[in-house]
Amino acid sequence: MNHLAKYIFAVPAVGFFAFAIVIPLFMGINIAFTDWNGITTDYNYVGFKNFINLFHDRRIMAPIRNTLVFAALGTALSNAASLGLALLVNQKLGKLSGLAKIIFFIPVCFSAILTSFLWGFIYRSVFPDLFHIKSLLGNKDWVIPAITVMGVWNTCGTNMLIYLAGLKSVPMDLYEAARADGANARQQFFNITLPMLMPAFSICVTISLTSWLREFAMTLSSTGGGPAGYSRTISIYIFENLYEYNKAGYGEAISLIFVLFLVIIGNLVSSFFRKREVDV
Repeated sequence: MNHLAKYIFAVPAVGFFAFAIVIPLFMGINIAFTDWNGITTDYNYVGFKNFINLFHDRRIMAPIRNTLVFAALGTALSNAASLGLALLVNQKLGKLSGLAKIIFFIPVCFSAILTSFLWGFIYRSVFPDLFHIKSLLGNKDWVIPAITVMGVWNTCGTNMLIYLAGLKSVPMDLYEAARADGANARQQFFNITLPMLMPAFSICVTISLTSWLREFAMTLSSTGGGPAGYSRTISIYIFENLYEYNKAGYGEAISLIFVLFLVIIGNLVSSFFRKREVDV
């Protein structure tokens, strides 16, 4: 009976997963091979035409470039900020340490949409008064860094906790031995702290990279991909094909290639860091 109970309790989760992920995935695969416009009930199968058109689409190059810039900048800044906050919170500050964790984690509770409205107000109303500059969201050279700052503020609290857990797991004996050998703080950080944090890097960098590659809600709600497409990402381009250009079949074809790319890059990054993990 206990053996059967495990499967009975798993049924709701499996059913929800199938309803939310598996069924839409196979429906999307089917649509990717059609000319469906996303509105009518009928469509025709066109084989690999949508996938072939993808490699001849000049408009997709800008979203690809923007997506890669988002991923590189967002991943670097997010992990640097998260690790810095974790190191700060890990100091022996007494009750201030717990308060700092709460303060740094609060932005995570904000949705991407709310974050975009909040920072949109800051860029439009606060920055001009303080620095006498126009909104960065309307500047083609600064729009991606501006949105990246919004995203880092909104999400770095999660990675901070992961890095903090990694810092707590580092044996203090290693630091004591290093200090006995005359190692300074910088040497201890690069020779002990960073190598011991490789499991945390494996999680945080992989999650950050794949999340920034999928950047959508914050950018769409703050700029809509503007100005002049300078912040349009692959996710927004897929959305536009599905719901604005009435090219659902082509949009699904792009999304399938994009999902495959995310799976490959996620596994490669995770494998890279796992090979460098240190056994204690």
